[in-house]
Amino acid sequence: MFDRQVFFRLLSRPFSSLSLAIGLAICAQTQLPAENWTSLVGNRTIQAQMVGLWDDNVILLMSNGRKVSVPMKSLVAESRIQAEEIAERLKSQRQALSDELRQVASAESAPAPDPLPTPPAAPAYTPLAAGLSADEAVSQIQQQLRDGHLAVIFDALPPSYRSDLDQLVDLAMQKVDPNEWNQGYQQLYRLADLLVTRQNWILSHPRLSSGDPNSPSAYGEAFDELFLPLANMIRVGMADNAFSPESIRGQGFTAWFRERSSVMAPYLHQLTGSFTSSEARWEVGSFKEDSAMIQPVGSGATQPGQRRGNRGGSIEIVKVDGYWVPKIVSERFPDWIKEQTEKLNGMTDGEATMASIFADAAGPMVAGMATQAPQMLDSFLAPLESANSATAFHEASEQTIAAIQPMFSMVSAFAKMGASRGGNGMGGYGNSGYDDMNMGMGPPDYGEPMMMEDGSMDQSGPGYGMQPTNQ
Repeated sequence: MFDRQVFFRLLSRPFSSLSLAIGLAICAQTQLPAENWTSLVGNRTIQAQMVGLWDDNVILLMSNGRKVSVPMKSLVAESRIQAEEIAERLKSQRQALSDELRQVASAESAPAPDPLPTPPAAPAYTPLAAGLSADEAVSQIQQQLRDGHLAVIFDALPPSYRSDLDQLVDLAMQKVDPNEWNQGYQQLYRLADLLVTRQNWILSHPRLSSGDPNSPSAYGEAFDELFLPLANMIRVGMADNAFSPESIRGQGFTAWFRERSSVMAPYLHQLTGSFTSSEARWEVGSFKEDSAMIQPVGSGATQPGQRRGNRGGSIEIVKVDGYWVPKIVSERFPDWIKEQTEKLNGMTDGEATMASIFADAAGPMVAGMATQAPQMLDSFLAPLESANSATAFHEASEQTIAAIQPMFSMVSAFAKMGASRGGNGMGGYGNSGYDDMNMGMGPPDYGEPMMMEDGSMDQSGPGYGMQPTNQ
């Protein structure tokens, strides 16, 4: 039996040529050797390969390539028995070939592999312990993010911060309109589910297919490496109404977030493996007992025309209850929690819109767009979900594929150039770590570059209050 997975990326090859190739391969592997055939009177014996039985005539293939038909009644009993056994064997082989071709045809026309492939399990997750040094904390956060564990973002916070967030999320889920909330995330789930369960049809679209099964298109590579793992992560993360207010409140935000992180970790790990380096992207540039400055690796080196190393992108972190957090978060977190709590308490239970809840964090324009997104997504998803063949799917998705085709090209080129691999991105301390946890509190102000006496630019920024060398 052939491995059906071999054919899932051969969708652009015509079925007739693929079937012929399979048939020839099977026939070559199961070709029978020549047998001895003796006449009824026993005066003649020949060597030939039996290729079939037709109306009590044995069809023999001679060594010179000529086929001859010999009546069964003209053969001795031993040769007749041999002919019947070979005929039964050939019948079984033809049935196996027919079944195999039907399976290949079914696989080619299927919207996705069955079963859906799943990535290997992510490395085990270990929450951060209290009392780590700045170096240890930064290193462990980076490693856990590369391993696919979003939970480290939450577990890197002091226990009091986690408790505050638990209460705030519980209050938000109490106030939000459950119908609007569920409709919003379910539409996102539908989009992710469509990408996963129609992946063969997407990759076989004429705009995305290379036309050569032995040379995958750049669009296909971008889809396989980025869009498909991301869709898989969203799909498994949001399955079984896991994002409903009832689920979040029932488990408590801490337990819920850790569970969702565990479910999505294999897919995020697959993404980070494709788009990030295994090397650390952030390092501690300077530190004191309860504060430190972290910066991109190598950014502390002195550049030509500078008196001090370039410290652009540096983040000051401080220790709070044994855990390291950005200084700006430690300064603004208590007030932010108080403001959000007061705002939510002023809302009616079960009636607040997502726009009203997230307007401060996302901005009114983004929040408004998020409110309209479910209706827009539904009009886009419905015809694609109802398509029952690759042709119908391609026709329904033509305008959308044409619109996003440049995005596929950009992602593919980005990956091939190596710009995305090893970037700060998912494997860094910043973009997927504490940088994303400002919670609408705004970025730190490092000041403008200053002109030095010699006319060069000092880009280190004013007033960090820390020396550029480790103390």
